[in-house]
Amino acid sequence: MAIQTRGSFIELSDNVDKTIYTLLFDARKALPNRWRQSIQEKKSKKRFERTLGVVGVGDIPEKGEGAPYTSSILRPGWSKDFLHTEFGLMFEVTQTALEDDQYDQLSDHARWFMFSSHYVEEKRAAILYNNGFTTETSADGVSIFNASHVLKGGGTARNVPAAAADLTATSLETALIDLSTETKVEAGQLVAAPQSLILVVPPQLEFQAERILQSTLRPGSADNDVNAMKGARKWKVVVNEFLTDADAWFLQDANLKNLGLVSYSRVGISMDPAMTDPRTRNRMYPVRWRRSFGCDKWQGCYGNQGA
Repeated sequence: MAIQTRGSFIELSDNVDKTIYTLLFDARKALPNRWRQSIQEKKSKKRFERTLGVVGVGDIPEKGEGAPYTSSILRPGWSKDFLHTEFGLMFEVTQTALEDDQYDQLSDHARWFMFSSHYVEEKRAAILYNNGFTTETSADGVSIFNASHVLKGGGTARNVPAAAADLTATSLETALIDLSTETKVEAGQLVAAPQSLILVVPPQLEFQAERILQSTLRPGSADNDVNAMKGARKWKVVVNEFLTDADAWFLQDANLKNLGLVSYSRVGISMDPAMTDPRTRNRMYPVRWRRSFGCDKWQGCYGNQGA
């Protein structure tokens, strides 16, 4: 266990006048919140959360005059378990080190803990995107972004392009068409594509995304056509610094309540009251929280790995 002593950071108590500058001295240095802009957050009061889809009745058949009704039932769809992960760290500092800290850096430890806590949450949330084509799965057991999502009512659907492509006006148009023709419920029936959309991109694609969506005329073309995407949908671009693939981009419903990318908060980030070790008089400051991230349905989100 690491214990903060005077020797751990001797410059705080060496009696030499100096200016201590830290990156977090200005709160604006911390990255703004990203994951809450594109992932739905829910509260949890249980050890884990289980979500369950429903298979509807499918297409209603024609019925002849005087003929008996065909009957149908509702059936369970795919289920997904969200097991909350516990996070925790403690800052322990000796009484002597606190007394001799000339710059009050040790007593201001809370901002470092909160910075790290939010940073860890951002990294965990980004895994849904970074591993969304491989190990992070939706409720149907395949990766979140997949060409063969299995529908419980029969058939498959996809939320990736037929061929991966870099972010262009053409590939974004293809994504919109796919959302309109491939987004199906478990009974295999199409549902309405979202009219308000979020485009999630890494920093490397920020300016390309803005050019595509903000151009008055068709971007990347000498034609005098209007930019149909700009007028046909409402757009928001979210630049996520935690995305690891510089070519991958993601399109999703802006109404997060319709989205399957979910985080359950079991216990929020909190720092418990400081404790004092009765034997050493060391002060101990713990931080702790419990949260889970996952995807309970793929509908409403679309991924493209880039060429």
